[in-house]
Amino acid sequence: MEFTFLIENKPVTVFLEKKDGLYYYTQKDGEAVEVDIRTISPNVFSILIEGVSHRIYLTKDGEKYYSCCNGRHFVFLGSSGDDDEAFTRGEDRSLEDMLIVKAPMPGKIIQINVEKGQQVRKNQTLAIVEAMKMENEIKAGVEAVVKKILVKNGDLVDPEKVLIELEALDNT
Repeated sequence: MEFTFLIENKPVTVFLEKKDGLYYYTQKDGEAVEVDIRTISPNVFSILIEGVSHRIYLTKDGEKYYSCCNGRHFVFLGSSGDDDEAFTRGEDRSLEDMLIVKAPMPGKIIQINVEKGQQVRKNQTLAIVEAMKMENEIKAGVEAVVKKILVKNGDLVDPEKVLIELEALDNT
């Protein structure tokens, strides 16, 4: 995927490609940099670039993407095609992936909002993780039932730690 966006009214072109399950981005005439992209909820992503985590809020209107990261707002002009549409909606995640809920970045569990056996709706807040003095809502990617809660308030977590396991509803 190719994106052109403005920084201080100057166009910058960035290429994003996926190889062997990992994303890489390259700025025009630059070196490829490995990027870990995780979907937190539709239109909210956690992106790890060179050891620094960023929360990105992304929405699309026509051919333009509107993004907010670290209090700065960006407008992207994206290429057309199915890949960028799926990227925006987070639909490249399998149902299995959406049933395993992980933290988007290292942090501390400050609130669990669900109980074992509870039915949850898509985009419902399951837990809140505090990271870098920000509260990050962890939301359900699908309608499901809470199968297991593997953490408690005060636990320190990292992105590989499973917080909650969900079980798909029959109609999902």
